[in-house]
Amino acid sequence: MNENWRKETRANYFVILEHEIDRYITDPIEDVVDLFDVLKWWKLNEVKYPGLALIAKHVLAIPVSTVASESCFSTGGQIVDSFRASLTPKIVETLICSQNWLRFH
Repeated sequence: MNENWRKETRANYFVILEHEIDRYITDPIEDVVDLFDVLKWWKLNEVKYPGLALIAKHVLAIPVSTVASESCFSTGGQIVDSFRASLTPKIVETLICSQNWLRFH
């Protein structure tokens, strides 16, 4: 019962998030000024995009210096096989960030 509720809640969250993404993409683009503060923008728009704002807070507000040095150099079971070796560094970074965010939320 608890597992079914968890799966349904997660599925509903992704449906809501998908609608937010659709709204975000179709909304008019705002003019960017020289001193544009992306964190402030997400704070002002978190009512309009609550799910995306939560992700933005977690992704954008993390200073790079907070990562423990041992975790940077730990393989932690992450073996580089031929498939992983063919991924670009940007894709690898995106996958790791996404995996970490999903693991803790």
